[in-house]
Amino acid sequence: MSLKLKLTILLSFWLIIILILFNIFVFYFFVNASANSEIELLQKKAATLIERRLMDKPEFWKDPTLIKEFLLPTEMIRVIDKNSNIKHVLGSEESLTSTPAKYSNLTHPSSSLRFNPWKGFVVFVKVPILDINNEPEILEIGRQLETLDKYIAMLISILAFASVGAIIVSLVGGYFYAKIIFDPIQKLAQTMEAIQKSGTFRRLEINPAEKHNEISQLGMTFNDMMGRLEETFEKQKQFIADASHELRTPLTIIESYASLLRRWAANDPQLREEALEAIHSEAIRLKEMTRNLLTIMDTDEAQRNKWVPFDLTALIKSTASSIQHTFNRSIQTRFINDQDAPLTMVGDPEKIKQLLIILLDNAIKYSKKPIQLVVEKEQRHLKIEVIDEGIGIPEESIPRLFDRFYRADKARNRKSGGVGLGLAIAEKIVTLHEGTIRFTSKVDVGTTATIRVPRKD
Repeated sequence: MSLKLKLTILLSFWLIIILILFNIFVFYFFVNASANSEIELLQKKAATLIERRLMDKPEFWKDPTLIKEFLLPTEMIRVIDKNSNIKHVLGSEESLTSTPAKYSNLTHPSSSLRFNPWKGFVVFVKVPILDINNEPEILEIGRQLETLDKYIAMLISILAFASVGAIIVSLVGGYFYAKIIFDPIQKLAQTMEAIQKSGTFRRLEINPAEKHNEISQLGMTFNDMMGRLEETFEKQKQFIADASHELRTPLTIIESYASLLRRWAANDPQLREEALEAIHSEAIRLKEMTRNLLTIMDTDEAQRNKWVPFDLTALIKSTASSIQHTFNRSIQTRFINDQDAPLTMVGDPEKIKQLLIILLDNAIKYSKKPIQLVVEKEQRHLKIEVIDEGIGIPEESIPRLFDRFYRADKARNRKSGGVGLGLAIAEKIVTLHEGTIRFTSKVDVGTTATIRVPRKD
């Protein structure tokens, strides 16, 4: 059974229950209100009979003219003594006169509504009285509610027709209501099935006038998700293509020099040295590229498990000093705030150190002048800037700096031994630490890499 049919049946089922409860309430209210009105009239009639002392007059029970004034064809009036015997009775309605007489020790008038399956509703009113000898008796007046029975039959017919009509309308309306709800979901399912079969990314058509309802928002979310998946898929394809190209180059060089060694380098020490140096260099480059690829594929959750509080000031100083001695280049470290005050950060110190090494290494490659490393404590973040006065980066290349294997200056980068993965790794490290990284640059003036990570103190 489809969800559309289930929803239609469920809506109709609840409507039927609501209609049943509503009809019971209307029926009870109508019967109760009508019966109370009849009881009130009978109590007034009993009060008139008591006021005129007609029960103690024998002629009242025998004179037809007096009877006609107080007794309707569907009524009964009788007096019951304290032994539950009928002392006097007027009326010929069998459903009333056949009701057993029962004396009750009443202190105030009482009433009751009864239902006879063959005669319909009957109402009785009992009022305590005293006879001539001050003996307690009961004045009982009963009435067959024929008018109420007719109205009830009419009411039941009206409610039945209205309920059937409401159920039919509910079934039809529920079906179309379910159609409105589930048609977009069905289109979504069909689109997903088509994507699965064809292997292509597709979008749902969204009516601009219905962008604010939940179903359309689901469709827009699906379209956004498809857009991101398509973008990721294209990047993955490009990544595989670039990785294949980058890996092919060192492997080709290694294979060529290995063949050269086998054929010609056995008796030529200079050629042998050249071949071994090339193979060793490319092997190191291949190893570095593999390590960087594995670093990019690390999961965020695994990295977060290594987070600890550490002193960022000490880490920056030690990293800058190490790079300075390794490359014999000047790195000027400057702390905007008190440089002796520790800057506490929560994260992976090894990853942060790797981030600094990547940025400083890039700055050293593309600049011959001293590198500046500036650290500042902001209100909510720690800001780190790596500033060089090198060749700069063209403006059109800045948005693609974090793409894997992308090089703004391919010739120089190849010469320096880079593989185009450093900034992709740097972005991943910053994102892992819930921070941001951006580059500002001007050709032949220099480049500034700005990192902001949240403060945890």
